[in-house]
Amino acid sequence: MNWRKVIQLTLIHVGVSITVVPVTSTLNRVMIADLGMPAFLVSFLVALPYLLSPLQVSIGNWADRHPLFNRHRLPWILAGGLMAALGSYFTAHAAYWMVSDFGLGLLAAVMAFALWGVGVNAASVSYLSLLTELADEQWRSRAISVMWTVMILSTIAVSLGLAQMLQPYSEQALYTAFGAVWLVSSMLVLLGGLGVEPPADSREGPVHNTADNPVVAFRLLAQNPVARRFFAYLLLVLVSIHAQDVLLEPFGAEALGMSVAMTSRLTSIWGAGVFITLTGSLPLLKRLGKKRSANLGAAVAALAFALISVTGILGLPGPFMASVFLLGLGGGLMTVSNLSFMLDMTVPQAAGLYIGAWGVANFAGQAVGNMVSGLLRDGILALTGNPVVGYVAVFGMEILGLLLAIWLFRYIDVGEFRRNAELRLHEALSLAGGG
Repeated sequence: MNWRKVIQLTLIHVGVSITVVPVTSTLNRVMIADLGMPAFLVSFLVALPYLLSPLQVSIGNWADRHPLFNRHRLPWILAGGLMAALGSYFTAHAAYWMVSDFGLGLLAAVMAFALWGVGVNAASVSYLSLLTELADEQWRSRAISVMWTVMILSTIAVSLGLAQMLQPYSEQALYTAFGAVWLVSSMLVLLGGLGVEPPADSREGPVHNTADNPVVAFRLLAQNPVARRFFAYLLLVLVSIHAQDVLLEPFGAEALGMSVAMTSRLTSIWGAGVFITLTGSLPLLKRLGKKRSANLGAAVAALAFALISVTGILGLPGPFMASVFLLGLGGGLMTVSNLSFMLDMTVPQAAGLYIGAWGVANFAGQAVGNMVSGLLRDGILALTGNPVVGYVAVFGMEILGLLLAIWLFRYIDVGEFRRNAELRLHEALSLAGGG
């Protein structure tokens, strides 16, 4: 591993990640607060990419064993990244099509969000697997820190750019802003992919030897108790931190009367908090350890959700934005800690399989969080007639989930996981060879 590879993987990571920004910082608010669509419908569409996350295990495991064009990861990175950029662009058009023709518009929206989702899943498992293969533990921590720091800076820049392009707001301005993100994302993925992976036939010895049978591959996960606990932990923590993704901007609009441009800036405020945490994360990780750092981040995020609720109820925009910044601080510390821990929770012989499984937990957690939050908000709105109460109920649910995640993390040990994983993998490969 070297810094050139880190930079290339960072470009890919940023290119894929920024496709999320216009959808979850702008389009969600437009669809709920301005176009009057139910929060559950919007959250379901936004969750479609995450509902497709089981593709990560299949793609990761298949790519472990079958190179395309003499590469295991690069074809999936390029195809997935370009699909994500294109799908994200068309979501804005589909949203307004739903206003003029709901049936056809909904079909177009499902197709656009699904295209975006398939792309994100294919690219994510591929570049994270490549990182696991190319880097030792020390380089992984460096790469994770750089990749997520630059991604957050890019998220801030895209968020501010969207706010500028959407003032004043119009349908055409929305299309132009989404088109700009499409172009930048595609260029970053293509630039990052140039020569990032060595040819498959140049590797010394077999690197990929996961089980040929997908059923056996899933059994490797199911029969490892630590893997099951870590999967449940990731689900819980992702549900708890991401349930607000679709609702924070509409909350700002309905509770505080913020404009589209103002709510689009919330992502940059959150991102500033994440950036500050990420830039100082390595010394903290070394001092506290990955588990303690993740738990500290969860506690800070829980406090932030409580403050967001209070400031929204009281109609205090300044303290509200400060609370969003605090959420970024806690979320950033959780992200880098959990991602570093996630890369430890694998074995080299089955990198694609395990990274794919943790990717499923990641995206499934976000999917469940988005849909439960939309359903809870709409249900309480129907009962009370007050949308603010529904939003606050979602934030309360997230606080409880984060506290439960802190408790569960105590029962997850990397050494125990690896011993069990290597044993199960050896058994699976022996059975496959004997058959």
